[in-house]
Amino acid sequence: MKRDWLGVFAVLAILAVGFVAYDLLFGSDGADRFRIVSVAGDVTHVRAGGADEPALPGERLSTGDRIVSKGEGSAVLGLGDDARITVGPKSSVEVLGVSAEGVQLELEGGNVQATVRPGSGRVGVVADGRELVATDADFTAVRDEDGTLAVSTVRGEVAVTGLEGVSSLPAGEELIAPREGSPLRAPASEALLLALRDAAPPRTREPEVEVSGSTSPGATVTVRGGKRPVSTRAGKDGSFRVTVSLAEGDNPLQIRAESLLGKSAEASMVVNRDTTAPSVGVSLEF
Repeated sequence: MKRDWLGVFAVLAILAVGFVAYDLLFGSDGADRFRIVSVAGDVTHVRAGGADEPALPGERLSTGDRIVSKGEGSAVLGLGDDARITVGPKSSVEVLGVSAEGVQLELEGGNVQATVRPGSGRVGVVADGRELVATDADFTAVRDEDGTLAVSTVRGEVAVTGLEGVSSLPAGEELIAPREGSPLRAPASEALLLALRDAAPPRTREPEVEVSGSTSPGATVTVRGGKRPVSTRAGKDGSFRVTVSLAEGDNPLQIRAESLLGKSAEASMVVNRDTTAPSVGVSLEF
């Protein structure tokens, strides 16, 4: 009897090993390879069926699932052992497909950072019909609320489709692509361009002053030091113009630009508003 039980256990063990092997090779088409690795802060896992749950490490991700981070929350997604995709704060992605070849995600908004190594599979990031594909690269992709796509490649090369005139983005280059219009491609730099033009007068009686200049397309420009902070977005050509309300006396204006890829630059000026000074005029005597 004891020998019979040992035989039964041996058969069950062989079947279990065979089932696991079959499932890994054929049963899931590689879907089990894509999962949540870690979570920080407020992150939601929206399953394809519509159920919203807190994202938890170890959960599998399937086609139609979404990861949504709120506030400063973030999540690291893993494809196999060597590919990692970090969903940044205030960002959301949808899983468009998972297979033995890799994963394809829709970047609905915010930013992702991808680290892809050979053998882990391809990672594709789609935004409004434009796709970034990597099999051995490190890159960051950002989609803002206007649909502008910003990409920076740190290592390797990223293939690009859906953008006229751009087929790849090698290491050390950045790409800014408005939803409509021509993309801007340039070498990556630690410094962000911020040039002021049409300098505001150092002294004025007016309640407002206009600050204008140029920076990276889509960058957020914030001016502080007047009555209240005011922000604007740089246009497709990088130009910006903002009206600042002035307080009486000196207004030490601080102008800060922050690109979609997180780089920043600052400039400053002082505008004095004096409504007590007499107006300059001409008197005539007869």
